[in-house]
Amino acid sequence: MNYWGKKDTSVSFCEDAYSKNMYIAEYYNTLSGSFYICVALPFLNTNINNIAVCCIFLGIGTICLHSTQRYYGQIMDETAMITLCYLILNKINEKKYQKKILPFILLIYIQNYKNFIIFLFIFTSCILCIVNESKNIKSSRKKFKRNLFLASMSIATFLWLLDQHFCKYVKEFYLHAFWHYFTSIGIASG
Repeated sequence: MNYWGKKDTSVSFCEDAYSKNMYIAEYYNTLSGSFYICVALPFLNTNINNIAVCCIFLGIGTICLHSTQRYYGQIMDETAMITLCYLILNKINEKKYQKKILPFILLIYIQNYKNFIIFLFIFTSCILCIVNESKNIKSSRKKFKRNLFLASMSIATFLWLLDQHFCKYVKEFYLHAFWHYFTSIGIASG
């Protein structure tokens, strides 16, 4: 029995649904969503508090997506992912990535949320723009942070791909939960 109703997300993950708890569809993926909230809290009273607040919403969306396997959780999670990436781009280069463009990007996503490839394209494009914008960093401290971001996101992406494409071989490792862990390290490094 599915506590939250029939699964209706456009993406699936390797973790078996409701195997650990009758109220939580993907137990480990749900718990690991709290990493986003934890890395955001120290930044709430800083000059990047908008990024921290978005990261908290990402944690809530991630928890909702993985605990329910419902479309509204997916929309919360993916909207927060896109918004967070765009806010990071805006922080790097305000002139090039103006905040007023974000609603149009989100509108395109929301109109196509059932088509996971649209989200994947938008999210990947934002990450690649972050990588491209960060290649001109000069200070050694910022280079270290950039390299930590790149390493964390690379490891996370590798684990996400394994989880998506080789589930029967890696199911027992809960690799999507590690995606949450490594992407939260990447976010915290910024």
